[in-house]
Amino acid sequence: MKRSAFAVTAAVLCGLLTSCTGGGDSDKPSVPDPPPSTSPSTVAPPPQEPLNAPEVDVEYEEILSEGPHRGTRQFDTVELPKGDFWIKVNCISRSKPVDLDISLEGIGGFSLGCSGVEVTRNANQMNLDTARKLHLTVATDETVRWYVSVQVPQR
Repeated sequence: MKRSAFAVTAAVLCGLLTSCTGGGDSDKPSVPDPPPSTSPSTVAPPPQEPLNAPEVDVEYEEILSEGPHRGTRQFDTVELPKGDFWIKVNCISRSKPVDLDISLEGIGGFSLGCSGVEVTRNANQMNLDTARKLHLTVATDETVRWYVSVQVPQR
């Protein structure tokens, strides 16, 4: 009797084991496939940090503060005193890095690259031999958001 009970138990266990390990894909986890992409070459851009106006330095005052803007802009006359002043720019591109050009009528300018991932912060110190009234122009693509600040020593 013990033998027949053992044989029955062994037969049941074998049946259970073979049904669990039988062929097919029963050993693969049941995970649904991701939906097909409509555009496999498009990758979402990384999240961007917020764009803020440049900080005003201690002992300086802001004589021009513009932004946020996109693309190219020319501003009314800026009255610059003799001596040192700062032009500060914060910018970010919507996607790829893009150049931004600052020009001051009659005295020159500078260029900087605006990142597509993080805010680019740039400060350029310039010096005038005499006080002047100038037009400031910012030139860049429409994909670039930017702020510009012109700062002179407090009087």
